[in-house]
Amino acid sequence: MERTLVKTAIYSFITSFLLLLVWVDRIRITTDVNGMTSAEGNSYPDYFFMILQYSIRISFIIVISVFLIKLYKKQKAK
Repeated sequence: MERTLVKTAIYSFITSFLLLLVWVDRIRITTDVNGMTSAEGNSYPDYFFMILQYSIRISFIIVISVFLIKLYKKQKAK
């Protein structure tokens, strides 16, 4: 079970990091009350750490989910 959790953590981290790198924009466009739009860009280190933080959170949630599923299946088998 430990090997499965470690592999799940590694693969979910890599997958989520790469998908977030593609989908999350570094530049945000905001519209104020008057209808004016402005672009706000994150620096590359901030962008990288934001994606890293989201990837760690996603991986953590997936590992906990897999652990609970494995635990449930183990309890059900008894």
